Amino acid sequence: MSTGFTLSDARNLNDFLDENPENAALIKALYLPLMVRGTNQLIQNVHAEVQLLSTGARVLGLVLPQKQAAFPDESYVASPYGQYVDYGRYETALELGKLRWLNFLANQVFDLLGKICRRAKFDQVVLIDNLLFSTNLYPRTIDYDLDALHQFLLKQFPDRALVFRSICPEVYPAWYEALKNLRYKAVFSRQVYLLRAHEGAHRLKRALEIDTRLANKQKHLRWSELQVGEEVHLERILELYNQLYLEKYARLNPQYSLEFIQHLFTGGIIRIKALWHGEKIVAFTGYFTLDGVMINPLIGYDQAYPQKEGLYRLLTMETMLEAEKQGMLLNMSSGAAHFKRLRGAQAFLEFNLVYDRHLSFFRRLPWAMTRAIAVPTIWLVRRYGL
Repeated sequence: MSTGFTLSDARNLNDFLDENPENAALIKALYLPLMVRGTNQLIQNVHAEVQLLSTGARVLGLVLPQKQAAFPDESYVASPYGQYVDYGRYETALELGKLRWLNFLANQVFDLLGKICRRAKFDQVVLIDNLLFSTNLYPRTIDYDLDALHQFLLKQFPDRALVFRSICPEVYPAWYEALKNLRYKAVFSRQVYLLRAHEGAHRLKRALEIDTRLANKQKHLRWSELQVGEEVHLERILELYNQLYLEKYARLNPQYSLEFIQHLFTGGIIRIKALWHGEKIVAFTGYFTLDGVMINPLIGYDQAYPQKEGLYRLLTMETMLEAEKQGMLLNMSSGAAHFKRLRGAQAFLEFNLVYDRHLSFFRRLPWAMTRAIAVPTIWLVRRYGL
């Protein structure tokens, strides 16, 4: 493995791409537009600088959030503050709203955490190899000298914590152990649901039979995969994504622009399957795969469509079957715990791996607090099956 690292920003981008053709499709479709256009032009609630780093084996995207996390609804995909303070508060109200005393106590904690995080520049981090999806993926094996990369980044960014997002030990045991050996802290992120679709785990559950019967009754619905040249339908895709993630759930979810989705789609990074009722798309699943793992960072369905049609059940089944067809482990992300368990998914903890030992005590304090808060949070997640 090579230990020679080179860094690029927008000023020397062309030369860098000529010298580093590795994983060029991902670089050109995802990171290059963000560097040229600016992150908040393509993802409205992400304010960050994007740089590229060649490891000698492949190219990583580095996401550097702006120093002040003062933007409303800043997405958790590029903001520790957005994840642990804003989204933490939202999830607590959503899941534990009926337990008023607990919700009140949690809000007091979030108020205090928020004040400290702002003053301690919590968002002044380097998010390494960050795809800006709700779930981050990595190669299953480490393909470069991680220790050398760590030392390189410390020299380049001495005033920022180093963060690897979305490390689930069940999926990435090598990454988890290697980063822990480099004295990175495992900070609880969330509980995710993994479906061993490549082993047929969903076929052991009665829910698949029930969902299949539902799908067979829907003679008026049909699935098709969008092809390059059909970009006209992406506006509807974005509309359905926004209905679900931004309007029904939280505006802290990434607010993707049509232009960004077009880059991902035409670059072959995201594949999209659409469910049609006549000439209208009523649901879709958009998935991304890397080294045997599948995620679907883009999904949506028509909120005005009759609930009895079971659009969410249908798009979930289609995603599971696609993962099975491709021989993939399906990371179904968090939420809808009971629904996913009924379909064979298992719950596992996910962490952000953080290195902040080079920073002052006050700068390390937010990460220490989030680790402390994680202890009761994990208990609550397991106790209530969240």
